Amino acid sequence: MKRKRTYFMIEDLVFEVEKPEIPVKHIKKTQVKIENEEYKELRKEFNEDVYHIVKTPDGWVISEKE
Repeated sequence: MKRKRTYFMIEDLVFEVEKPEIPVKHIKKTQVKIENEEYKELRKEFNEDVYHIVKTPDGWVISEKE
């Protein structure tokens, strides 16, 4: 019997899993990795000496420092 693949999707993340269950810890770890990559890209465009870069539930907020 050929093994079938199981995919799990939450928000914009897609996981391939061997079992239909996936631990919440794994999801949170992956979300943090993605947020870190997004933050690195934003830092390339916006200098942290000039801008505040903050993650909110609605997305990233970038504002100038006073």
